[in-house]
Amino acid sequence: MNSNIKLLFVAFLLNLLTAGIIMGQNTDDKNVKHPVFELKNSGYLNDWFVLGPFSNQLSDEPYPDGTYQGGLKENFLLDFGLDEKKEISIPEILDLELSTEKNDEFQFTRLTANDLGIVDYIPVFGEINYKTAYAFSFINSEKDQNVAFLMGSDDGVKVWINGELVHMNDTARGIRHRDDHFTASLKKGYNSVLVKITQYVRGWGFVLEALDEDAYEEYLAAEKEKQARLDFLNISIAPANRNTWNTIFTPGDFPVIEWENKYLVEKLFGDFPLKIRWFNNELKEVNQADFPGRYGCYVEGKAPDGTFIRRARTFYCMPEDWIIWGERLKADLQYIPDQQFNKELWQNNSDAISYYTGRIALLSMLKQEEGAILLSYLDEMGKDAALNQKFSPGIADHEFHLAMKRKILDVEEKWQSLEIPKPNDKISSPLLQQGSELDAGFAAGTADAVKQICKEWYDESGEPFVLLIARHGQILLHEAFGERPDGKVTKETMTEMASTTKMLTGLLFAQFLDQGLLELDTPIGEYLPDHPTSGEKVITLRQCFTHTAGLWSHEEWGGVHNPWLDNSIANILPLLEVGKIHEYNGMGYDLAGKVMEVVSGKSIFRLFRENFFAPLDLKHTVLEEDLAFSCHSTARDMAVIGQMLLNKGSYGKTQFFSEKTYEELLPRNLSKYYPGIDVVWGIGITPMNQLHPDAGKEDIIAGKTLLSDRVIGHGSATSAILRVDTKNDIVISQTRRRGGKKYEYYLAELYKILDEALIK
Repeated sequence: MNSNIKLLFVAFLLNLLTAGIIMGQNTDDKNVKHPVFELKNSGYLNDWFVLGPFSNQLSDEPYPDGTYQGGLKENFLLDFGLDEKKEISIPEILDLELSTEKNDEFQFTRLTANDLGIVDYIPVFGEINYKTAYAFSFINSEKDQNVAFLMGSDDGVKVWINGELVHMNDTARGIRHRDDHFTASLKKGYNSVLVKITQYVRGWGFVLEALDEDAYEEYLAAEKEKQARLDFLNISIAPANRNTWNTIFTPGDFPVIEWENKYLVEKLFGDFPLKIRWFNNELKEVNQADFPGRYGCYVEGKAPDGTFIRRARTFYCMPEDWIIWGERLKADLQYIPDQQFNKELWQNNSDAISYYTGRIALLSMLKQEEGAILLSYLDEMGKDAALNQKFSPGIADHEFHLAMKRKILDVEEKWQSLEIPKPNDKISSPLLQQGSELDAGFAAGTADAVKQICKEWYDESGEPFVLLIARHGQILLHEAFGERPDGKVTKETMTEMASTTKMLTGLLFAQFLDQGLLELDTPIGEYLPDHPTSGEKVITLRQCFTHTAGLWSHEEWGGVHNPWLDNSIANILPLLEVGKIHEYNGMGYDLAGKVMEVVSGKSIFRLFRENFFAPLDLKHTVLEEDLAFSCHSTARDMAVIGQMLLNKGSYGKTQFFSEKTYEELLPRNLSKYYPGIDVVWGIGITPMNQLHPDAGKEDIIAGKTLLSDRVIGHGSATSAILRVDTKNDIVISQTRRRGGKKYEYYLAELYKILDEALIK
């Protein structure tokens, strides 16, 4: 450690000493200024000293302590003569011996949490990746007592109270209040709190609450009530006389409908009447089923506390002589490419697998709503030969429920239709095409260098992938590397893009924005009547896309497949901190999808097909599960989307949205809209700069990036890549199933090759 850092650290310690911080002792001086939390009922620990940054070396195999993050494993305080595992006293601090062998530069500073209780490391340590830092504070307890702690962290965390490890979570996540719960015993007086937080990429920090026994009991009671409300959102409607066939019936009277779990509903709300309406496949409201086919059941009711509730479900009316139950169905299940399953044995046992899969399918037809959806589709397909070419079973069902919803809300003629992007000879923007290294603006030999590092990447990780790199619309390389248990991957191999789907949803929404059908900051209550248009619980589309609507998780409460998801979310508005927190989730995207559906009159996955994928000629892209994950695609198809972004909304002769709208999508600091949320985020688009692994060392400046500092895209749980360098005019697209060993290392090596080969 250099002499300046050493002097800074000593001064820091002397400041602690003069502040009167002596472990295990209280102080009578009420004017002492040091990090301390006075425990009275509950609250955030807001005041801290922080020390760092240290390294966080990731491992593909677990360390001896079971963690995968070196930052969690390493006891960095040992180099200062201290120990994480021991209570740190002032005498020990005075006797510590600072190591002269360390070359890293450290900061010792006071840090105060923001209004949300979040201790944000970024303003102190900067935008750095794969690091670790400590935070140090005290809790002053009036007595010996057991205390509960609620915590959120970005990323991994360890907590020691008075030298005892009381909590650890080896994780990679964004900060979410109250993600982790743990307890610890406090003694009367001062109790040391040591927190260690590791960093992967982007956000870095934590939030920590302390609750005494009374406050914790109140918290648990509130959580129980909250969970009951959330559980209610997953309760559907069902026939009162439930039997083996819950979603099918014969012509005549409709089944009597009630709640699936009426006892929980009554416990939560009390007894209240339901209004039940039935619609046939022609959207005519009917009192009985006159013929076989699809029927929709719509239910609404107002609970005693004023909660207005809506539900809908698909049923299939079967012919009187229907005896599919007497068939032994056989359903072909393709080989699942996983190391756990032997392909040859799978093929040898294909009949047994197919017959059992057929049994599962039959049970679904008889018992699950998905079975009724499939049977309705098959029924309609027989009457409309073109149906199976136009829609899938899921899209057909979404179309039916959306039409029913717009009829119930009486908005069938309220908005103009969304226009499908069409070629225009007045527009000319770059298309992806094969080019030379010179055409793409890279030095000679770049493609071979990329191939070599990609071969090493696959050999090291065992994870196959497909990579496409283009600049100025010219493809430098498009190649598949490796194989899966079902064979070699090809350029046409489709894989899960996970959360990159969020960016696609934002780009589809851009068409609504560009055509003036929707606005970012208009309350969604203007389109969905169960939501307010004024007050603190107003949700906007900007909040849906920037994770600030107070929602959490992915595909909850039926997700986008729930025709009345907007009503479900309206039922829990009192639980949402709208516009007050940034919490990464997928539910905001699904809610935005409900707005796009009701305004356009087209189901969301149909919109993707007709307004996005088809005009871009994406032949290997499918999205039919959720708006925040689940898109399956290829490297080329995703690169086409990236090129459209580089073109600021156009591809070839087709304009999807204007340059003005493109600018509206880009990441910006959300504190402009929501004070206290100091996060940079766009409409499904985030900054994706690649920090140089040696930034801040030797002659490489701190904050140095590989390629430019204007790279956008979105992350992915599968480690798939779609990154767009808007300054260097580059698209990087990689499809893969998982990151695998040394993912970050090889990604940086790939970037280095491209960065050094740029012809500027």
